[in-house]
Amino acid sequence: MIRRRSPPIQPLLMYLIFRCAGCGRHLYAEDGAATRTCPCGKRIRLDKVRVIARAEDEREAGDRVRALQMEGRKMTGFSPAG
Repeated sequence: MIRRRSPPIQPLLMYLIFRCAGCGRHLYAEDGAATRTCPCGKRIRLDKVRVIARAEDEREAGDRVRALQMEGRKMTGFSPAG
């Protein structure tokens, strides 16, 4: 009997959802990343942020960030297009 090796299991990436301390925008980054730069130009150290939520994949993280931005658009200055 020939035994075949299973392919190595890829660890699941988690995404952290947090706010920029400079402008208040909601952002996400891969868990384990050291920094994330906000579109406002502020570089955020991820070991210092307060994590609002976690997501299992990038799509879910993006959806959550969009929902949070829509909830707080008056506070952050962002408004929906259209």
